[in-house]
Amino acid sequence: MFSGRNQIGTVLRPRSGRAMRAGVMCVLAVGTIAAGLYLYLVPGASASIPFSSSVGGSSLSSAQESCPIVAPEEDIDRKDVQSGPCSQEVVDLTGDGDTLYVLLNANLLDESVSRKVADTLAAAIQQNLNKPFDANTSLESGRTYGVTIDQNGNFLKATLELNPADVFHAALENGKIRCWKEEVVLDYKVETISFRLDGTLEKSLMKIGEGAELARKLFDVFRWDIDFQAETVRGDTCSILFERRYADDRPSGYGRILAAVYNGRKTGEERKPGRKAAILFDNQYYDSKGTALKKDFLRSPLSGVIRITSRFGMRFHPIYRRWRHHDGTDYGAATGTPAYSIAKGLVTFAGWQGNYGNLVCIKHDSGYESKYGHLHRIVVKKGDRVKQHDRVGLVGQTGDATAPHLHFELLVKNKGNYKHINPLGVKYVSAPRRIPAPLMKRFTSLYEERLMPLEGMVLIKTADSGSSAVAR
Repeated sequence: MFSGRNQIGTVLRPRSGRAMRAGVMCVLAVGTIAAGLYLYLVPGASASIPFSSSVGGSSLSSAQESCPIVAPEEDIDRKDVQSGPCSQEVVDLTGDGDTLYVLLNANLLDESVSRKVADTLAAAIQQNLNKPFDANTSLESGRTYGVTIDQNGNFLKATLELNPADVFHAALENGKIRCWKEEVVLDYKVETISFRLDGTLEKSLMKIGEGAELARKLFDVFRWDIDFQAETVRGDTCSILFERRYADDRPSGYGRILAAVYNGRKTGEERKPGRKAAILFDNQYYDSKGTALKKDFLRSPLSGVIRITSRFGMRFHPIYRRWRHHDGTDYGAATGTPAYSIAKGLVTFAGWQGNYGNLVCIKHDSGYESKYGHLHRIVVKKGDRVKQHDRVGLVGQTGDATAPHLHFELLVKNKGNYKHINPLGVKYVSAPRRIPAPLMKRFTSLYEERLMPLEGMVLIKTADSGSSAVAR
């Protein structure tokens, strides 16, 4: 039997402890002398030693540092900025009436930082373009912009594409705003790709080597016909004819989607198997019959693929701990994510409303009303007229909410009263807009040129099996 001192977990002291301590001290002394000689004799060796670099804001890449700084640096007094894997990038397209300040203020939590970044970047743009431009200058709609924030909602980077040749960046480096213009030689090539859905639209495209920007553009094409939160199923297929942008002969983003075909198990009428087609014609998307895809109502109040955390109907309430009817749909999203009006209408309420927290209510044509709850910030006011896809606020966690999300309700007027309906199950009715008869011949020719080849493609890439042969 072992004694108590020799059981597992007991520290056993070596018999020759004095001799071992002397040997360890000798080894440490030799190691210290060797390290000192290495640092003295090898230039720059200290830079490679772990933990020797200071911790600050996000740093510019080597490519960015090679570009000229076109505006003076501006300080941002932020000590809690944290870059890294928890950062979030919002990429979207500019809308009618957007300005640099409006875009930043809609995506950043600190209004003073929004103003400082907007003014600094605007000064850089004005200096480079040599024409009047400030933070309140109206931007052309349909241009790509991006805002990156850290896990605390603090500014890290902003990008604005005035046109493909004029792309400007602002980034936080060591507490200062650095601005520069992206110097590139642009070229576009038309390419095709087919893929199978495995997870979200964004993840499926990224698994086959494509970027999130392409997913965002595809989402915008079908946003009136497909609810990518509720109607997409693993195994659905999609083929795309698109422009890939090349900068100095290297892939650098995407241009227009010229045509696309989505085959899904829930994208047809009454969520039956269905095919959705889109072809770009005169800067608008149409189906194979020449009917415009753009409709009076969006299928979702958020852009991109955001998860649904709670559906319409009976549920066990996470706060009140009892079963009760849930009158809307909850979309899980990070604090600061923009929420959009699903259609044009009149803002009838914008403010605090008890359990809803910050709430916006909008009355639309055709007897519909929509509500947007738990907002972190409201960017409209009562009496405002809004257009489809106008920002109404930023996702938050105000009121009775256990996590950041958008509580979205849809009501329809019935016998003088408004009644809640399932936002995911509604079928909006609007007058179809078709291509004028004199243009149908040109459209048909373009349809055959762009869309028909896609319908004959097999999967050339899938998220499961990688590349395979092309067959038409």
